[in-house]
Amino acid sequence: MAESDPLGRNWKLWGGVLAFIVVIVIAGLVIFPRVNSEPETAPTAPAPSVPVEAASPSSPSDSPSASASKPASGDCPALSTDSAFPNDAPDTEWKRHPAGMLLPVNADHGPAKMDGDFWRCFSHTPTGAVLAGFTLVIDFSAGAEIDAAVESMNRQRLFEEQNSSTSNEGFPPMLGYRVMNSSDDNAIVEYLSKAGEQYAAMSVNLAWSDKDHDWRLDLASGPPAWSEVNDPSSYTEFK
Repeated sequence: MAESDPLGRNWKLWGGVLAFIVVIVIAGLVIFPRVNSEPETAPTAPAPSVPVEAASPSSPSDSPSASASKPASGDCPALSTDSAFPNDAPDTEWKRHPAGMLLPVNADHGPAKMDGDFWRCFSHTPTGAVLAGFTLVIDFSAGAEIDAAVESMNRQRLFEEQNSSTSNEGFPPMLGYRVMNSSDDNAIVEYLSKAGEQYAAMSVNLAWSDKDHDWRLDLASGPPAWSEVNDPSSYTEFK
């Protein structure tokens, strides 16, 4: 498992593929870039994955979930309560966020609401966390939606820093994921990407918000951290 480096204050993505790898391997800086306005392409050659164990088949994206939760608060609709570990990627439809990135959408696990730059409402499940993490990063960074993150001492500072950045570099396409931790209240998901011949992963911390009945970014320890990946087969590829 690749180790994530501690928080730095650099909010700019690499200035080219080589710079990105140097930042990860040598400088060890944490980055939380803004998304390029140029549209990204959908992942075409994701890294291979090796499921840890067999999992129940995912529900088709165009059919209702077999079980649904009733939101205690907020305006999110009822979504799946299937808490099976997502060793197999859920069926997804790739939709373009206003910032330009193509993001995975699933009818049972979210995002159920795509209000402008704020795509939200994910199921209270590990699969919901997987779909939420990268989307909320885009909401917060490119969409300038501060409510994509739970309140913390770092949230306002990081929000102001990323909005003051003049970098036009964007995120690389996300090819796969790996759930590092999952509970009712928190989750940590790593997202695999590739720059040149080098794989890297972005680790995203999530917290469940009872008020919003939805997942939110947890920036208490800083923005998502990048690390080098030597074994991409340990990640599950997106469909």
